[in-house]
Formats: sequence, C-alpha cells, structure tokens
Amino acid sequence: MIIVYRPEDDGPEQQFDMRRVRASEASIVQKATDMTWAEIRLGVREEDPTALRGVAWVLMKRAKPDLRWGDFDPEIEELRCRYDAREVAEYAADIVGMPEDKQARFIAELRFYAADPDSVDAALAEAAGPPKDLTTETSTPDD
Repeated sequence: MIIVYRPEDDGPEQQFDMRRVRASEASIVQKATDMTWAEIRLGVREEDPTALRGVAWVLMKRAKPDLRWGDFDPEIEELRCRYDAREVAEYAADIVGMPEDKQARFIAELRFYAADPDSVDAALAEAAGPPKDLTTETSTPDD
C-alpha cells in the first residue's frame, strides 16, 4: 500500500510505501497508535486515520528525526491509501478472470485506487497475456 499525504495548505504531495517500513519502525508505530501491526495494515487498507497517520509519520521521521507524533496531525482528507504496483498486478489478474460484464466496474475502481493509474492498462494486458513459461532458461552462464 502507498500512503499519499497531500497537505491542503502548502507543500508537495508525498507518497510513502508501507512495504518499506522496518521492523523497528513498525514497533514505534504500534506504540504510538496503540494498535497491532495487523490492525495497522488493515487500517491503512480501510483508510483508518490513525493507521495512515502512524505509517506516514514514522516514514517522515527518516528525513525529520525530531518529528514528534503530536507534531504530525494532518486533516482527515490529507491522507489516502493507494495500491502499489504489485497490488495493481494482483488485482488486474483477478479482474481478467472475471466475467466481462463485471470487469469495467472493477477496472474503474482499480484505476481510482492505484498510486499510478497509468499502470493499470499495462497490468491488465500482462495479466491477460499468455502465461509465462518459467521452465525455459533465458540465459546460460559462461564456463
């Protein structure tokens, strides 16, 4: 999941990749939010404000080590979650397996929730393409 922080007043949009949180940082977020990591992961997916704030805050601390929990209190609408490239590919694979009459609705939803909406078409094409043959070696080492 990608957490998008878009300040209303000023400043550029920032994106935080939840998969880049270190174990030590996850512990810090758990203490600050009084949530388990499983609750935080689910909370980010469901756009729980505390979960979004916690992950964005701990990743912001890398650049601003003195940033305190109480100092980062964005407005509710300033934080959103979006799908990363791996999640887009997984959902695209699910969509191409659906009946065609249902695909359009889910494709539109995937575009909305993708961190990079332009990547959706490529992910759908990849998912709809022929399966990859993983048994064929593409290169051989030189002796």
